[in-house]
Amino acid sequence: KLQRSVVKRLLIEPKFKAVPDNAVILEIGGGYNPRYVKARHPNAYHLDHCSTEELKAKYRADPSVAHLINNIQPVDFIFSGSPIETLIPEVLKFDLIYGSHVLEHQVDLVGHLNSLEKLLKPGGRVIEMIPDLRTCFDALRYPSVTSDALLAHFRRAPVHQGKQVFDGTSRVIDKNPGYRMWGADLDGAHFTNSLKRAYEAMHTAELPSQPYIDTHAWTFTPKTFRLLMIELRLLGLTRLAPTYVSQQYGNQFCAVLELAEKAGDGLSVAEIA
Repeated sequence: KLQRSVVKRLLIEPKFKAVPDNAVILEIGGGYNPRYVKARHPNAYHLDHCSTEELKAKYRADPSVAHLINNIQPVDFIFSGSPIETLIPEVLKFDLIYGSHVLEHQVDLVGHLNSLEKLLKPGGRVIEMIPDLRTCFDALRYPSVTSDALLAHFRRAPVHQGKQVFDGTSRVIDKNPGYRMWGADLDGAHFTNSLKRAYEAMHTAELPSQPYIDTHAWTFTPKTFRLLMIELRLLGLTRLAPTYVSQQYGNQFCAVLELAEKAGDGLSVAEIA
C-alpha cells in the first residue's frame, strides 16, 4: 500500500495536475468513474460504447456501482465499431486523450493507436492507465507480444477473434486482488472456465458475423507494453512513442505516449533491451 501511494502521489498525479483546466480532452470509456468532468474541464469530450442514458440504466442495475451513476458525463461520441476518428469532426483535435482500463479491450490495437495519432494536436499526448496482468484474473496468462497485435491488425476483424477469445477465457482465474500476486497468493485459485468451454468460445468467435464479446484481448506488464510500443514504432506502424511508463502500482501502470517525428527515429539498442 505504501508503494502504491508513493508512485501515485509522486509520479502519476503530477502528470494529471499539469493538464490545464481548459485543455481540449478526449476521455474514452470513462463510464461511472470519469477523470475529466465537464464542470471543471469545459473542453472535455467523452466517448463511450453507448449513450448517457443507456450507461445510467446499465450501471443503475448493478448494486455495486449504482450509487455512482450521477458521475456519468454526457456522452459526446458513441463508439460504433468504426475507427474513432470517423466519429469526431475533422476540425476537432485534442491536447490530451485519456483512457483508463480501455486499451486491453480494443479489437485492433494497432488500428486504435493509429486513430489516437490522428486525433492528437501537435504536442499532444495520450495517457493510458493499463491493468498489470500480474494483479488480476489474468495472472496466469502470458503477456501479449507484437505478433499478436500484427495478426489482429492484418485481419481487420470487427470483433475479437479466436485466439484472443481462447486466451481471454481459458486462463481466467477467480482471484482479482488489485495488487501483484506471488506464489502463495495463488493458493486456492481456480480457473473460471473449463478448457472445453474456452475451445467452444474460440470456435464460435471464428464463425462469420459473430457479435462482439468483451474480453481482455491484450495483457501487459510495464516492460512488455513498452517493448511492444517500441517494436510497432520500429516497424513504422505507429508514431506514438512511450515517453513514460510507470512501474506497477495497485492493479495498473501508467503509460504516456507522444508523437515522434518519424516512426523509429532515435531508437537505440539500449532502449529496446
